[in-house]
Amino acid sequence: MKRVKELIKDVLFILIIIIIFKTVVTYQLAKTEYETYEYTVNHGETLWNIAADICEDNDELYIKNVINDIRDINDLETPTIYVGQTIKLPIYN
Repeated sequence: MKRVKELIKDVLFILIIIIIFKTVVTYQLAKTEYETYEYTVNHGETLWNIAADICEDNDELYIKNVINDIRDINDLETPTIYVGQTIKLPIYN
């Protein structure tokens, strides 16, 4: 009986490792790769209005998604950008 419990414990451990691995791989594959172009931030610009210019419509949720894409592409920890800063913007096909 003790051996069966150890076997179950080992199988559960292996399943947990597989699930974690699958989650990490899925997350990495879900990160979309975009073609980008470089853009220099002008006075008074924010990520919001830059993203809104990229969007085909002014849907707030879509703009937020574009902002997240810009932050991911540029590894921005905060949404703060600065005049003269060069950032990469996604090209949506």
